[in-house]
Amino acid sequence: MFIIVYSITQDMANNTSDQLKYSSSTCFHLPEPSFHLVSERFSVNRATAIVNIISSPFAVASNLLIIVSIFSNRHLRTPSNLFIACLALSDVLVGLLVQPGYVTFRLMENQARSVPCFVRVTYSNSFYICCGVSFMTLTAITYERLVAVRLRTNYNGTFSSRRVLNYVAAIGAFNVLLTCLQWAGISKIVKGIHLLVWFFCLLVSLITSLRILVFLRRYNRQVESVNVVSENIQRKRTIKQTRTISVIVGAYFLLNFPVLFVTFYHQILEQDIKTYNHYSWAETVAFLNSSTNPLICYWKCRRIRQSVKSTLKKLCYIHTD
Repeated sequence: MFIIVYSITQDMANNTSDQLKYSSSTCFHLPEPSFHLVSERFSVNRATAIVNIISSPFAVASNLLIIVSIFSNRHLRTPSNLFIACLALSDVLVGLLVQPGYVTFRLMENQARSVPCFVRVTYSNSFYICCGVSFMTLTAITYERLVAVRLRTNYNGTFSSRRVLNYVAAIGAFNVLLTCLQWAGISKIVKGIHLLVWFFCLLVSLITSLRILVFLRRYNRQVESVNVVSENIQRKRTIKQTRTISVIVGAYFLLNFPVLFVTFYHQILEQDIKTYNHYSWAETVAFLNSSTNPLICYWKCRRIRQSVKSTLKKLCYIHTD
């Protein structure tokens, strides 16, 4: 008897769940968020929305300061710093587009148990473009540091201000194209390629940074001659800059790996994640990376720190006038 009642109850629950699922409006190739289960993630949606509301303005303002400080100082417009400025620009777009899109998505989900397709499309596209640009720029920075440290004779021929801007433009165009291809009826394949590129970029950046640090440590032990004082000064600058990039790479890996894993596991491998709270927290942690990067630059780069202070003083002076 209990078995029969249990079976009937389960069938009714499954039918109700299916009806709710299919009554939700589909939105192109985007995965169905299961709006009928919003009550299970209501608190997490609200908490992560608050975190993004607080961190988004800081990400925009702090990264804009980094960009202005680099471009306003002629001595800071080096290839490595131009890559950092590109990374900061990507973080600005995360704070302007991705995080507000996330907040709108989660709050509307809580309030109306549905999200307009326009909001979902805007959030998804900005997420893939901005994150893709960040990951590929990070790889370009680590390669630039590798050439600067180990292949110094080829550095000027490989990197210049104009070439860096061309690399950045190519990175942006590639990610826009890859995101647009998701609408060509092969969304799963393209999305899988996109995520694999991100994984590859993160791993390459991490491994390259570790190899550079090991090389610099060995090289530093070998150089003991007093006759190369000037070279030692230059090497110290290179080591400091490389360590800064390594800290940024480490932060990227720690903060972005969860969202890459959850997205790939659920959307590409089509495995059940049981709750969308994993998405909410993983995405929020990844977005916080846009706020940590300028803090790392300010903490580790003395010249950028001085330029930021000078920029703030100028802004305060203009405001008081």
